[in-house]
Amino acid sequence: MRNNALLIVLLLIVAGVALVSAGSVVHDTVDDAELAEASGLASSLLTPGILYTHNDSGGAPTVYTLNRRGLVPAKINLQGVSNRDWEDIAVARDPRTQKPCVYVGDIGDNSARYKSVFVYRFEEIPLEDTLMSVSRIDKYEIAYEDGPRDAEALLVDPRSGDICIISKREEQVGVYLVPYPQSTDKVNQAKKIATLPYSWVTAADISPNGKYILVKTYTNIYRYKRSGSQTLARAFAKKPKIMPYKLEQQGEAVAWDHKGKGYFTLSERVGSTPAELYYYK
Repeated sequence: MRNNALLIVLLLIVAGVALVSAGSVVHDTVDDAELAEASGLASSLLTPGILYTHNDSGGAPTVYTLNRRGLVPAKINLQGVSNRDWEDIAVARDPRTQKPCVYVGDIGDNSARYKSVFVYRFEEIPLEDTLMSVSRIDKYEIAYEDGPRDAEALLVDPRSGDICIISKREEQVGVYLVPYPQSTDKVNQAKKIATLPYSWVTAADISPNGKYILVKTYTNIYRYKRSGSQTLARAFAKKPKIMPYKLEQQGEAVAWDHKGKGYFTLSERVGSTPAELYYYK
């Protein structure tokens, strides 16, 4: 058993996985039975310490709040929309109003057959009850300039309000940009601005100050540093740093904390194994 464990460690090092010690990460179990296929994560700006998440395809159109102990203090139902294949979530301030908004990415497309995908946006609301709903929702329909594709990674640039989506399955994934302000009346075109040299991207996030970008695959978390007034395209052209990450069975979510000082990951429930919320300082 010890030899097998050593072999696994060596293989992970060769693969470029940044190993973590038990003291460098804290975690708590997410026991809520409804939250079985967590597939996105974002930190609230209105209520520091609260995270937003949601279930994968076919689930209810519900955004779940999480605290740092993995408990669910409130659920927010999105009226008038459906969960075709929600895959990621983001929070950013609207550049014009400066109000913090939640962006839900209905961007999954396993067979690359949808002509367009959707991002739903609503203003953050105070958590005044355990079950709430929102009806004022902006619906952004998005089409990729080079045709349909599967994606699970969404971020919103806090400096510009641009929506950024990273595809999942190609040998070298694409980074697509939908510039602010997005239209609710016509289809928005997502323009390819960069290519990243890896595959199976499952999540992404950008720090509240727009300086650091996290991109998560099944085996690694990469951090890109953005300087000055640099564009996202220029930032993604740099060599990233591999960040500490404890391998999860089905890890499909990553998010900075509200200060950009550390980051969270969240796994799906796998069989009888519950989801775990990890925090890296």
